Amino acid sequence: MGRYVRAKGTFYRSPSCLATTRDGIQSCAVRIAAFSQQRDLMVAAGAANCGFMRWVIPILFAALPAFAQDLQGNDTPGNWRVVHHEIFGIWNTICDEREEGGASKQRCYIRRVDVFSPRPKFGAQFVFITPEPEGIKIEFGMEAGTLFSPSGFRIERGDQIVWQTLRPGCLTGLSCTFEGQAADDLVGAMMTGDAYRFVFRDRHGQSQDLTWRLDGFDAAWADFKTQSQARNLLARSE
Repeated sequence: MGRYVRAKGTFYRSPSCLATTRDGIQSCAVRIAAFSQQRDLMVAAGAANCGFMRWVIPILFAALPAFAQDLQGNDTPGNWRVVHHEIFGIWNTICDEREEGGASKQRCYIRRVDVFSPRPKFGAQFVFITPEPEGIKIEFGMEAGTLFSPSGFRIERGDQIVWQTLRPGCLTGLSCTFEGQAADDLVGAMMTGDAYRFVFRDRHGQSQDLTWRLDGFDAAWADFKTQSQARNLLARSE
């Protein structure tokens, strides 16, 4: 199921694509890539006389929350229905819902997905920020076989490093999750930094150097908090 997203005065139907396995990620990426490319072309045509600058390159738009499965436990879009979706630069805030046991289950999250290499040497990396009972959780997803340089997982402001991690799980693409104070510190760095910088070798042995601009993250964070608190998913103190 998809939803309509407004861009430059025009509505486009975006797929609601959720997956957890590598094959599921690839399938999602292909469908979202097609949508993103189509929308960018249509918007560009309508904005040719106003110096249009694309807000995101094709195939960097996907939804892959690690916990998203259907009621049978399958890695599919299932029956989640998107009820809120805003785009702030490369950052998306999304809320969706579905019926479980006769009651409505709701979720909200911030997502960023970077499909940096298409098939046949597919490569993708993502981050999700989700509300938790005691605060927030920030989960990065990298494919097994990814290997970061010691300083290759960082946030920069100008020529300074304002945050970096040396966690083995993060640098080897195994498990990279921040909760509690560590998550709060990371959000603070995202609010004040200029960009994420990721320097690594992907699972195909190819060197990668990715930059995720943090422009718009402050607005995405404010929207995420507002929407999560309205659904009682996030404590007011966050």
